[in-house]
Amino acid sequence: MQTPRSAARAAKLPNPDDSTPSPDRTGSAMSALSVTMAAVAAAAGVSRATVSRVFHGTTPVAQSTRDAVYAAAEKLGYVPNVMARVLAARSSDILGLLLRGPTNPAYGLLFGELQENVSRLGMQMVAVAPSRAEGANFERQALNRLLGLRVGGMFVATGVIHAEMLEPFLDKVPVVIIGRPESHPRIYSVSYDEDSNATQLADAVAAHGHQGVAVVTSSGGNSATEHRRAITMAARLRAHGVRAHPVAAPTFGLIDEGAQEIIALHRAGHITAAMFPSDLRALAFMPYLRAASLRTPEDLSLTGCDGILPGIDLIGFATVRIPVEQAAQRAAEVMKTLLDGQTEIKHELLPGTFLPGRTLGPAPR
Repeated sequence: MQTPRSAARAAKLPNPDDSTPSPDRTGSAMSALSVTMAAVAAAAGVSRATVSRVFHGTTPVAQSTRDAVYAAAEKLGYVPNVMARVLAARSSDILGLLLRGPTNPAYGLLFGELQENVSRLGMQMVAVAPSRAEGANFERQALNRLLGLRVGGMFVATGVIHAEMLEPFLDKVPVVIIGRPESHPRIYSVSYDEDSNATQLADAVAAHGHQGVAVVTSSGGNSATEHRRAITMAARLRAHGVRAHPVAAPTFGLIDEGAQEIIALHRAGHITAAMFPSDLRALAFMPYLRAASLRTPEDLSLTGCDGILPGIDLIGFATVRIPVEQAAQRAAEVMKTLLDGQTEIKHELLPGTFLPGRTLGPAPR
């Protein structure tokens, strides 16, 4: 039996399939947001349940019927009331994505590939992404915003939100971390094998005879991925007997940090190569190289990491190409199985491919 309080609470919940259009503030018959499924169904000559299936993807619908529904929706300006549906159901089949800086080509490609794979598997996704200058506080707020939308599952593709920040939510929604290495026993991850990527780069630099190398080292709090790459590169260089000179880059969003220190190390005769934890950082260093009248690789060899930067083949960076497409496909597949009840947690590692560009050459004699 429904109590007065529960009845009142239920009455306040929006009904996504309400067949009565509401007037907009100007008093017109219906605004874009008040057009209902019933109106679309009447215009398309189908049932309201069919309209729901078309927009929510619950069961297959004939293409001719889908076309009729979409045409009616476009004519009427229908917008599916996703939040009303979530509130009414107390849950959601929409996935959330917390994405680090989509202006970074690697994250931009990941977003596109993940969206394609999520759609292919019959799921939906909403993304929140900070600007390159926004740090951990913004990402925590974005995380809370996604959870406030009652997402049914969450992808985390950022090195700023650590596993400990996700622990309070693991009993509520399945989480898949994409891109960065992760070892938390309750979080599934599909990650680039950054130890392998960094090792490939360091081995190539050492093989070219460099004995002094600058390694740009980002803060772990700003980017777990870049920090992991830098630490591994430095350790591998030292294993080859090469002097690694860490160049600190602690400021969030400042991708040319450490450039002047690299130039100074070269002028002092300490280094013949510089290794950057991302192609964007290597690219940001190029104007400093030019301003110092230095050439690459004749005077100073350079390496990056990611291999996604548009025109990377024209620039000719020596880098590692991370398998973004494979990571996106696996992450979507994993989320699908988690939503279906699979509980086994794994940490998949996907190694990249070394690209021997023209910015890496033999150490000058």
